Amino acid sequence: IENASNIPGARYGSRTWRDAAGNLWLYGGYGFDNNNSGILNDIWKYNPATNKWTWIKGDSVIDQPAVYGSKGISNAANKPGARYVSTSWTDESGNFWMFGGYGYDEQNTGSLNDMWKYNPAVNEWTWVNGSKIIDQTAVYGTPAIPDANNIPGARYVSSSWKDPNGEM
Repeated sequence: IENASNIPGARYGSRTWRDAAGNLWLYGGYGFDNNNSGILNDIWKYNPATNKWTWIKGDSVIDQPAVYGSKGISNAANKPGARYVSTSWTDESGNFWMFGGYGYDEQNTGSLNDMWKYNPAVNEWTWVNGSKIIDQTAVYGTPAIPDANNIPGARYVSSSWKDPNGEM
């Protein structure tokens, strides 16, 4: 619920994007919940027209583990573990995509290589690809040949871009 008293805690290494309506979105990072500093997995939306924040989804406390669910299946219970300095982008449909970062799998902290998609229209996360376990090595396959088994190794503070076809 949008409210003048809603304010996300200070943070760094979070991911941000802007939707088609001009709202600003914020995901995770390293920062503060109500009382402590640590890694966050919350989603906030800022409406410039009303100058108010809305806490959309995610935990209100630091250092929470992931709930992966089934790969490729959107579910209200799914959530990436708390993380910061991941790579992110948005697609033409307004979905937010995120790869890797430093944070939590289901039990431990480390470098991640999981890929997630957040659909704001239904307010659900989908675990799309990658490992449920931190610090995984890459599977390279053959250069320039797509393969379902190829996966980048765990990483954080990396970059991404979209090509003219909208592919990451």
